[in-house]
Amino acid sequence: MTLISVALSLFFALLFSAILVYGFRRRTTGPFDGMLFLFLIIFMFTWGLGSWMTPIGPAVGGVAWLSYLVISIVVMLLIGAMLPPAEGPRRRRVSAEDGGTKVVGITFGVFFWFMLIALFIIALLRLMQPEHHMI
Repeated sequence: MTLISVALSLFFALLFSAILVYGFRRRTTGPFDGMLFLFLIIFMFTWGLGSWMTPIGPAVGGVAWLSYLVISIVVMLLIGAMLPPAEGPRRRRVSAEDGGTKVVGITFGVFFWFMLIALFIIALLRLMQPEHHMI
């Protein structure tokens, strides 16, 4: 059972760190444009929290894989919201009043809204579970 939980965590961490770095262009310092460090962060959060979280969803080899998937998605969204995107067409230069220039980015980007929606859905799903009772 431990081997399956580690394998699920490795798979989801590799998948979502690759999506974060190469799909959504959230790069940082380190090997493979920071993918190694992001992989380690996502892996440790997924494995640690997935092991302690109340199991949800169907089980594979006695391990509820949906718990690991949800945690890895939430961690990816949190990291994606904090890391700035690589320089690209979404950034533009605007001249300031003093004649200098400053870079203007998107304050509330796509990752911020994905994170809010994901956290809202997670909270609603927890509240809708039959064994959950409000005190």
